[in-house]
Amino acid sequence: MPMIGIWAFVVYLAIVIVWSSAVKRSMTEAMLLGLLVVSLFNGIGNYAQTLGAAIQDAATQEIFVATMLFVVMAAVMSKTDIIKQLVTILNSLIGRVKGGSAYVSTLGSALFGVISGNSVANAATVGTITIPWMIKSGWSKEMAATINTGNSGSGQSFPASSAMFLMLGLPQVAAAVTIKNFYFAMLTAGLWCVLYRLLIVRYYVGKYHVQAISSDQIEPKGKAFRENWPSLLMFVSIAVPLILTLSPLSSVLEASSFGKKGVKSISIIVWVPILMCIICLIQGRKYLPKSGKGWISLLKETQGNIATVGGIFLFALAGSNVLSKVGFGDDLNALIQNLSLPKAAVVFLIGIVVALVAGPLSGVATTVAMGPVTYSVLTGIGVSPIAAVAAFLIWMSTEGASPPSSSPIFMSCGLAGVEDVQKTFKPLIFHYVIPVVCIGALIALGILPIAK
Repeated sequence: MPMIGIWAFVVYLAIVIVWSSAVKRSMTEAMLLGLLVVSLFNGIGNYAQTLGAAIQDAATQEIFVATMLFVVMAAVMSKTDIIKQLVTILNSLIGRVKGGSAYVSTLGSALFGVISGNSVANAATVGTITIPWMIKSGWSKEMAATINTGNSGSGQSFPASSAMFLMLGLPQVAAAVTIKNFYFAMLTAGLWCVLYRLLIVRYYVGKYHVQAISSDQIEPKGKAFRENWPSLLMFVSIAVPLILTLSPLSSVLEASSFGKKGVKSISIIVWVPILMCIICLIQGRKYLPKSGKGWISLLKETQGNIATVGGIFLFALAGSNVLSKVGFGDDLNALIQNLSLPKAAVVFLIGIVVALVAGPLSGVATTVAMGPVTYSVLTGIGVSPIAAVAAFLIWMSTEGASPPSSSPIFMSCGLAGVEDVQKTFKPLIFHYVIPVVCIGALIALGILPIAK
């Protein structure tokens, strides 16, 4: 069967959309049904092995474990009141600005993206702080999750993400583009994306009539810091893994008995929620249950959200594994190469295709599958090598916000307590994915300038 990977993706996407939107069943059921059907595309004789391997691989992936840890962490933070303390401080600084928490989410994601190009880590780390703050300051849970998810891809559109190094390491790219002549070009491209995200927040503020926090609800800065400073210890849980893995200290540790393997074993997205939970449990111990019944009640309060997010995410990851196995990326590459279209049409089409691929696949997988052919096609139609690489990385950055199986969606919804995940799909597609694809296309066509 020709183009089996593309057909598998079309069928998978159709099942998820129809079952969740038209039939109006849960997203968990939709993801499971999509997985069961798409596994058939690897051969009926291989069905049991394909399905079992996909689920096993998904359940053992670091990102799945991390997602569950962040959901638990969100429950602990809520119970221990530490978020309330942090929000008090943040409101004292920027609470008088309409939608201020969403602006901080956007800029915070961009800054974190410069440090770490991982969209899931971005969504989790920034969302831990800004999602509760957004909800507290008047944003709905769904919009808080949408904004955080839409910002999560900032990491891929800024240097120095892992995808950037993968692209620059490709033989055909390395011959024309170096880190030295590309770094500021990518920084410029990332800033275009940040500017757009700030504008969309401004649009949301007007559309949903988000108001600034009332002055009588904002404590003076001095009092806020004096009474709530222990909540700032939360940042220790973020800083420690980052310092150990991304700062000059990592080189020192690698040269010591700790070794490279020891440094690589320190996962940001796993250790942040673990350390956060420990800090919250110590700092907020007075708010914790004092009896077995109390702890049972706490567990009952969180089990629904854990089950919902966990089920959806597990089947989404498994579906992604199957799509990769049946050759979705390879088939898309072949299809694009066989088309004859005007330059602008080719650029926009490639951008859409990369965004489609990036949704179910990871950033690294998307780069491996689509990076070489995207670069070859773009440079072949006259796009400069630097602009071609920048455009691809921006398109690929939509992995964080591309429904239905993008990991940051479920991470953000878990932190926000959103059970109906599909409520975020429409704004993510029309306000984040499509506009970011357009930004990448305009850069490739030379309409939006970048530093060279």
